[in-house]
Amino acid sequence: MGNSSSATKDSLEPNTLDSLLLGKAPADWDYSQTHVIHGSISDPILEKIEPVGPQYLAHARRKLFSRSFSEDEAHVARSAAEAAAAAQLAEDAENDDDFDIEPDHKDDLRRDAKDWKTQDHYRLLGLGSIRWRATRGMIKKAHRTKVLVHHPDKKSGASGGSSSHDDAFFKCLQKSYEILSDPVKRRQYDSVDNIPEDAYNPLKDGVDLDFIEAWKPVFEREIRFSVKDRHAAPTIGTMDSTKAEVEKFYGFWYDFESWRSFEYLDKEEGDGPENRDDKRYMEKKNKAERAKLKKEDIARLRKLVDTAFALDPRMAAFKEQEKEEKEAKKKERQDKEKKVRLEAEREAALAKEREEELESEARLKRDEEKKEKEAKKKTIRKEKKNIKTLIKDSNYFYAKGSSIAPSTLEIYLSELETMMDKLSLEDLERIRADLSAPKKSNEDKKKILSTEARKLVQDGLANPESLTQFGADNVERKKEVKQETTLSAPQESSSSSSSNVPTKEWSVEEVALLIKAANKFPGGVSDRWETIAAYVALHTGLPQRDPDDVIKKSKAVQKGSSQEATVRQLQFQKKTYDVTDAPSVRYDIEGEVPPVVDAKKPASKKKAPATAPATEPSKKPTSPTPPASTSATPKTPALAAVTGGSVPPAPASLWTAAEQKMLETGLKAYPPSWQGEGDRWDKIAETVPGRTKKECKLRVKYLQDQVKAQKAAAAGK
Repeated sequence: MGNSSSATKDSLEPNTLDSLLLGKAPADWDYSQTHVIHGSISDPILEKIEPVGPQYLAHARRKLFSRSFSEDEAHVARSAAEAAAAAQLAEDAENDDDFDIEPDHKDDLRRDAKDWKTQDHYRLLGLGSIRWRATRGMIKKAHRTKVLVHHPDKKSGASGGSSSHDDAFFKCLQKSYEILSDPVKRRQYDSVDNIPEDAYNPLKDGVDLDFIEAWKPVFEREIRFSVKDRHAAPTIGTMDSTKAEVEKFYGFWYDFESWRSFEYLDKEEGDGPENRDDKRYMEKKNKAERAKLKKEDIARLRKLVDTAFALDPRMAAFKEQEKEEKEAKKKERQDKEKKVRLEAEREAALAKEREEELESEARLKRDEEKKEKEAKKKTIRKEKKNIKTLIKDSNYFYAKGSSIAPSTLEIYLSELETMMDKLSLEDLERIRADLSAPKKSNEDKKKILSTEARKLVQDGLANPESLTQFGADNVERKKEVKQETTLSAPQESSSSSSSNVPTKEWSVEEVALLIKAANKFPGGVSDRWETIAAYVALHTGLPQRDPDDVIKKSKAVQKGSSQEATVRQLQFQKKTYDVTDAPSVRYDIEGEVPPVVDAKKPASKKKAPATAPATEPSKKPTSPTPPASTSATPKTPALAAVTGGSVPPAPASLWTAAEQKMLETGLKAYPPSWQGEGDRWDKIAETVPGRTKKECKLRVKYLQDQVKAQKAAAAGK
């Protein structure tokens, strides 16, 4: 009926749609109009509406029988259950007439009635193929049919006598009916009925079938043992079932609860008086056997479900789909991580490239600055050389044919070098251009140099006594107000005061060393007079004299007015007194640095042995012995120039313990094998505040000499 109405509905639907479609517009239709009024709305009509529907019926039922919502719902549920039971009875009654009773089995006809536990009750009643699905009506009908055939009275009347065998078979029929008609006993027997399991094996009998057809009978026979309602259990479904439906099905069977108790197989006591202890023992033994069989049945069912789960093609498809989805997510995550990594690498590469560009630009800038400095130095040297050449070509501004004394020439060149060191590149270029200008006399050229010398003296850039050859010794300096920061450290104040030592008379030894230093460091040497002053102070052990004092004394010696006798005496002493240069030494400390000598303890004085020959000891005076320490320290650049790169012994009293500690730390931080950027000694000097690079080298040389002296003294012992 439902199909016919559905078909009717389907057949009417196209006609209804066709009736709703508008036909072709008439010829006089105006397409510019958006709508046309065909008529007006009719007047409203008042109609009476009756309440209908299930909700109204429930309301009326509750009002009629005075029930609450919960009471009405319970009544509806009971009614539905009764209707289902009635339908089941009707179905059973209908099925009772649709089955055939099986004929007697030959083994059952010879069965002993005492061995009733091993007999097949369903087969005895002719219900071997129906078994647990048999209804109570089927069992009654089958029993009545069998009794009519195998009743002892029927057998004895037909055979004319009694048959014990027929009586035994009848007893078996009665026992089967007794068990199957009792719901409790039948449930116990169904609990151990293994005939359905033995009759069909899906792995053998269902090989040629698809998965659903092969395994559906297995789960239908196992569902009879479910504690829950077997009608509400999920079915195996179809090949198009969703993943949720399949997982629900297998979840039900993995959590399956069985009511099988295996009580039917309990062993009973034999004939004889009842013994309570034996009864308890037998009951305990049966209980243990039932538990064992229950455990085996659970394992059997679990293995069965596992096999079905493993062979289910739907689960394999779901797993493959999950794997693909997982791989897709993994690939997406990897692609995202790769993108982030590549972006980070790109940013790092860009940052590194920018850093390299900046570093390259800085390096190029440093190289350019270095090239500019080198070019500037080269240009300055070239300009100096050109100026000297121009002066030499002008015969040092003397008349042609006249010559200049060598001593005077040496002083002139020395002062010229001093003056040019104070001038900038632009000044040197200007002076060279003025000196090379044509039609200029020697007086004009001499005036150019004199003007520059006076300007340097006036600006306070040069000492007037160091430029006497250019007439700048009588020029007064401009008054300048200089504010010097007062040093709080007593050591710095003492060192500053020691550099301004008052001028005192020159000894014979000092004059001899002055002459030797003047020959050793000719004109052209950078800071020549500071170097000569440091040389004299180094080999006499006296405080270093001011360069101006050295220049003044040198001029006085060159004039020879009152110094001839002194010079002759110096020439005599030059044969008996040998002033040796300090040896050059490596500035790297190898070994342990000796401790700082305490400034409060007086330094030991060592007399230098006379260098006079042994043949004339009484005729040759010995040179004075320089003190071991002095209150003034020679200027570091001058000392380095004097020693030609070597370092003279530095007074230990001028270095404090803190400075010595910082120096040792710097030497350890920057060993000779250090390959960092910059000069090693510059880095060491930075670790000792207030000390220069040369002073640190002098201190290291002094410490090395101390170590050597200690080793020599130890070897002498």
